[in-house]
Amino acid sequence: MQVAKYSGPNAAPLGSLGDSKLEPGAGFHRLQILLCGLEASNILLSIMSSPGIDRRVVEDDTLEACVTLIKNHIQKHLIPALSNTGHVGVSIAISGNGSGEEEVERTPKSKKSRSVSPNRGVVAKSLKAVYSPILSTVGQFGTMIERADAFVASNEMDDSLLFTLSGAALSTLTIDASPLVRTDAASLASIIQVSSMDLIAAIFRRYPRHRSIIIEDIFPLMLKIPTSKKSLRTFLVKKSAASSSSGDVAKGPPTSNVDDHDYIQLICALTLLLIQSCVVMPSQDDDEKMQVAEDSNDSWALKDDHSGLQGCVAVCNQFTSQMLQRCARKGEEGGASEFRPILSNLIDDLLLVRHLPEYPAAGMLLLYLSHRLGSDLLRASSAAKNQVEATYLATAMDAFGKITAAVAGSLQRNRENPFKLPESMNLCAPSPEPTEEINRCFCGRGNLDTFMIDCDRCHSWHHGSCVGITKDTVPDIWLCDDCTLQTTVVEQAKVFARGNRDSDSLTSTDHNHVLRQLLLSYLSWTAQASHSHIAHNAREFLIASWVKQLESSEESLGSFDLGLVRNYAISQWTLPTPQPNQQRPRAHLTHDGNQRIMTSLVASSELCVSFNRLLGVILRLMGDKSASLRKLSVKAILQVVNIDPALMTQPTVRKEVSRCFHDESISVREAAVSLVGDYIMQSPNLAAAFHAPILERVVDKGISVRKRAVRIFRDVLLSNPTYEGRVTACHAMMQRAADRKEDDGVRDLIHETFHTLWFNSKAFDMGSIGSPVKSGQLGTKAELYCREVSAQMVEVVRVSGSNEVLSTLVKGLLFGFAEGDKDKKNVERKKRQEDSHRQCKLLVKALIELLLSFEDTRDHKEDDGKQLVAILATLGVFAQTFPELVVPHVDTLVPYLKGDNGVKRYEAAVVSQVSSMISGASSHFSSGELNRLTSGELPNDLVNICYKFPSEAVTSAVEALAKLANHPDAASDSIQEKKLLKLATQFYSYLLKTKDVTNDFSSMKKSVRDNVRRALAALGSICRFYECKGTADDHTLDSSAFVIETDVAKLQLANLSNAAFALFLQYLSKEDESTKCLALRAMNGVFISRPRVLLVAEQMGIITNVIEEETPPSVQIESLRCWRDILISEENRIDSGAAKAKMEAQKNVTLSKRIGGDQDGDSTISGSVLTKHSERLYALTLSKDEKVRHMIIDLIGHLLRQGLINPMETVPHLLAVQGDVKCPSTRALALKLLQTEGEKRPDMLRQRICAGIKQAYHFQRNVYSGSGSTNVTALIAKSDGPKEGWETIFDAVIKESAIRNKKAQRQGLLKGIISLFEKDPDVKSSNAEQLPMLAFASEILGNLPYTSLSDPLFIIYHSSCIAALDGQGVLTQFAELLGGDVCDPNSEEDDIEKLSKEGKFDATQLGLEAKGAEFGQLCVEAARILPLLKLKQFLRKAYNISEARVTSYVPSEKELIHEKGISISDCPPYSFTMISILDADGSIIWTNAVKIYSSFRTMMRDAEADDVHIDPEPTKSPKRTAKRKRDQVEESPKVSPE
Repeated sequence: MQVAKYSGPNAAPLGSLGDSKLEPGAGFHRLQILLCGLEASNILLSIMSSPGIDRRVVEDDTLEACVTLIKNHIQKHLIPALSNTGHVGVSIAISGNGSGEEEVERTPKSKKSRSVSPNRGVVAKSLKAVYSPILSTVGQFGTMIERADAFVASNEMDDSLLFTLSGAALSTLTIDASPLVRTDAASLASIIQVSSMDLIAAIFRRYPRHRSIIIEDIFPLMLKIPTSKKSLRTFLVKKSAASSSSGDVAKGPPTSNVDDHDYIQLICALTLLLIQSCVVMPSQDDDEKMQVAEDSNDSWALKDDHSGLQGCVAVCNQFTSQMLQRCARKGEEGGASEFRPILSNLIDDLLLVRHLPEYPAAGMLLLYLSHRLGSDLLRASSAAKNQVEATYLATAMDAFGKITAAVAGSLQRNRENPFKLPESMNLCAPSPEPTEEINRCFCGRGNLDTFMIDCDRCHSWHHGSCVGITKDTVPDIWLCDDCTLQTTVVEQAKVFARGNRDSDSLTSTDHNHVLRQLLLSYLSWTAQASHSHIAHNAREFLIASWVKQLESSEESLGSFDLGLVRNYAISQWTLPTPQPNQQRPRAHLTHDGNQRIMTSLVASSELCVSFNRLLGVILRLMGDKSASLRKLSVKAILQVVNIDPALMTQPTVRKEVSRCFHDESISVREAAVSLVGDYIMQSPNLAAAFHAPILERVVDKGISVRKRAVRIFRDVLLSNPTYEGRVTACHAMMQRAADRKEDDGVRDLIHETFHTLWFNSKAFDMGSIGSPVKSGQLGTKAELYCREVSAQMVEVVRVSGSNEVLSTLVKGLLFGFAEGDKDKKNVERKKRQEDSHRQCKLLVKALIELLLSFEDTRDHKEDDGKQLVAILATLGVFAQTFPELVVPHVDTLVPYLKGDNGVKRYEAAVVSQVSSMISGASSHFSSGELNRLTSGELPNDLVNICYKFPSEAVTSAVEALAKLANHPDAASDSIQEKKLLKLATQFYSYLLKTKDVTNDFSSMKKSVRDNVRRALAALGSICRFYECKGTADDHTLDSSAFVIETDVAKLQLANLSNAAFALFLQYLSKEDESTKCLALRAMNGVFISRPRVLLVAEQMGIITNVIEEETPPSVQIESLRCWRDILISEENRIDSGAAKAKMEAQKNVTLSKRIGGDQDGDSTISGSVLTKHSERLYALTLSKDEKVRHMIIDLIGHLLRQGLINPMETVPHLLAVQGDVKCPSTRALALKLLQTEGEKRPDMLRQRICAGIKQAYHFQRNVYSGSGSTNVTALIAKSDGPKEGWETIFDAVIKESAIRNKKAQRQGLLKGIISLFEKDPDVKSSNAEQLPMLAFASEILGNLPYTSLSDPLFIIYHSSCIAALDGQGVLTQFAELLGGDVCDPNSEEDDIEKLSKEGKFDATQLGLEAKGAEFGQLCVEAARILPLLKLKQFLRKAYNISEARVTSYVPSEKELIHEKGISISDCPPYSFTMISILDADGSIIWTNAVKIYSSFRTMMRDAEADDVHIDPEPTKSPKRTAKRKRDQVEESPKVSPE
């Protein structure tokens, strides 16, 4: 037979259920004993609590037995039964042969024994038989607790019994009622818990000396209360005015179907009940006040407060102090991590019930919590980082933000729905009875088929169910809430008005007195009707707080006699004895009316009055030096603004939010952007006010900030199609998407945004977003949508002035995904692509319609040209992507090639855009379409463009004509080919005729210069775009083949390229720079179409000549631009598939060659030629012309991307350009390249940083040498944010690279820089010319953006090592040279130092002239070490590093958590100016040398004094230290918000 043995802590006392010798009926017998005991205790407590019974009739042992029974029944019976924990600790035993001996069941060795864990999902059958009779005692036990409550209130008890009783009552809060035991287990638990809470409150009220202990007992209990969502909040309260705005913080059990109630935590209800139970009756007059103050020995009392709230204030102080102390403990110490959610839940509950009349103490507790939280946050602002627990700060700021937001909501509700009370004592007569029935019920429902009641004053009708009146309870006279308030205010005013008042006007202060009286009447009636302790304590608390408010009020603020009001309020302290069938008071309001009163009184409470202080704390912390506090404060202000968006209009709030937009911390900027985004979505009409700040954040350095800014614009654009800032926002987002360095997440978000805005086919189901459809306009929803979208695209292109960003966006939407990827993102991208494909045809059609509509409505003004160019440029984007879509609309575009469009300034741009579209679409023309177009005016129009417009238009027209001539269906002697040959012949003839006219065309007439420019541009474009069929260059070209053809009649398109190239060489040799540049540009067309000609140019020395140092900067720029165009053209040729198509068209290319990859050797020629000149390209980065520097960095970027130059050699030169402080655009371009290389090869970037420092130093020395500024500096002014400051030229490189995130890489970087100061062992002496470069390197070390204290410590450590090793050697050599003490060479100032200070140093008098060379060289060695000595001092001061920390630091130690996230103090940046020791001839400059000598000796003495070893305090055990700290925690002083 198996018997359950219960050995757990809740072993059942009713019978030894695990005893195998249990006799039948023993359990029932013990249950009867329990029931008898409960009944006896009930009777005994009833007698003892009756009035007039002497306490001595009952023995102490009997009373102790009653208390023990209560304790055991709660802890051993009721809690296990209700929580279904009676089986905890069960073990199974087997009875053997009946002897009663227990044997442990043996298990096979192969199986592991398992312990039985509590299982609340099942109730054992034997336990259910025990639970049922135990739970049947709940009603009787509840009555006993109530009688114990009455006994405590009327009799004195021993402290031990009180503590036992309170402990047992408190333990009921840990009940987690299980519905498996009984379906009404939650109701039974509520009976016990509510009775126990009343008992605790009675003890708390009767025995002030024990209050502190009871409060301390509550906190350990908080860790044991149920935390499940179902069991967390079980205390029933009425739904308040705050419920609608408090979210779901107080959802009750799922079984509750009551809609007019909420639920809060038991611990919150108990806390409020304890606070309200401490109130005492206020003093009546001044004499009584003095007597009370003298007689009061209660340590809880405040001597200067006579309102009766002294004990309540003391309890609030202790509770908030103890709660926040526990929450603020570090780590898991003292359950801090568990107390923080408890604090958050507690504040949620307090905010929920503060509008309920039954819990007026909620406002007081919130007031003290807010004051203490604000003090802790402000204290953390000035405390060291390691002294503050970050998790507590987050909890505290969140709680502080919740309170402030709730206060803002109360003020907003009262401001938007104020009470309309009489402003005079003369009440206006009610209006006559209306002829029609008027329903003014506050529920908002109409005249339902239900019982309604009529107001006897205003005759408005209200639902009986809403006002709490049935047909059977209709009073003789009934007034609605508004009339009750009106009449009561006037009646009270006539009673309490001062006799010496100046007028009969009433103020808001007078109104509040009347409202308090109405609320007091309601609580008094509730306390009489329900005998509720909560209502009774609430009315006393209300009276005391009313008295306190009266004492602090000024008589002049109202018309009431405050003394009379005070006496009347106190006179109501004693609750009258209820009479049988007592009716409600006449001045009784409905539930809605009481809620309105509470809303008004809460808005005027002390907590709401302190709103400006609460808001001020958050605003102050938004400017704190700690980034974490700034971020948390922004999130807190976000909570407030979400409740009351009008706060954003306050200047102080907007000022701080605007400052956070430029905060140095990414998280703070993100929080600020989120704040403004939420504000804008609540008030869309104010989006324009924050447009510019959010637009700046689209280009923010933080990825999360950019994402948030894009989301804000997405939401604004989707919700407001007519948003004024639409164009600039779209342009900024498209620029971000076009940036190669942009994060994939940001780019995807932008693509998704524009897909939703412009390429969403589902938008057709949403209806038209444009104007109403008129006759003859587009009819379908899809066409209307596309027309509106096309208009938006055109406007973006018009404002931006270019279609590049739109082109990049469209290509990204259509082709920007990897086909091989199968992840979720790429699936979404592919869906967007397919959707965008379908839209393009409709968008092209809409753009054509827009073009026609523009022509019909244009006014032929000059500004019309810009709109026309924008439409054509937008259409050109789709022509590039899907040229076949333009083919049906060619006839609409061709007329624009006439060049007579009535837009003089924009004619060139118009014909250029149309020519480009014709060029792209030409390959999709059918044979018939080609013949039709070329037989018309199209070829003539293209030719005429070449004679009338600038070179850009000429290039586009020539390309279109060449593409038409190269069409597969074009005949060999087609019209377009003839036109092209005639055009080439004419321009060639002109250039041939003018080549010998002059060597300097700058002296020629403007018409000649323009014709030369046009001819070179046209001829170069023909050579570039026309492809001769069946011709290909040999692998080796002979330069002799390039000869000028003097007989123009022999000129054909097949031999044009060679003759033109020779002619271009003639113009390249001209003296004027503009002609050289034009010739280079024309020659570039030959290079692009025939890459092998580059080899000829290299053999002829052309490339060397155009980039050599003596070449004018403009020619260098043009040559670099040509190289860039060659690289881009070759890249596009390969990416577009043109190279592959050309290769496949060549019949002489075998399959093996195609597979081998050597069939397209032309693709590597340009790169190989450039690589040969890489040294010269690097040298151009030191050009004194900033345009040349910018162009060469741009070219280097393309070379790096295509893998044509060595990154190891290139990175130092890019780092050197970071020293180009006078050209920010060049620095930014080089920085992008460094970021890319840093992501690919972080180790390489770290290894080359030293070479980069040297290059940057020499860059400034060489580039800026002739600009009047010879000072070399590693510092530049910060360019972003409102704070002025400095940063090093390498800050951005380190911030944006992976080096910053890894300790090993950071230390490797720092060690590499410090190694510059070490003496080369292979060199006898240091070079004086290197000293300025060392000063430059020390500035970089001193001002780099360190985020961990280990970095400055690492520098100090190695600087100390160099100073200790090399510095002492230099001091010894100085002593040997000057005849000093070699054993102690630097104990004190010597004669040289003293004379130097006095300005009397004379090398001749001291006999140093002969030792000048040796002394000078030693000063050079000292100057090598001097920057490190000064750097040590600066870093220690700037980062507040103690000597003990410096001494204990070891480079191999792990980074300490509290030493991360450091920031430099507000101090001037580190700088070091190195003075010259030797002159140009190598002779010593004695004045400077002695300064170096004196400074070196002084700083070495200081370093020796600092380096004296200080034994740190012995390290204590962390656990013991923590325990000692807990033992030493003193109770915080009582905090008063006043």
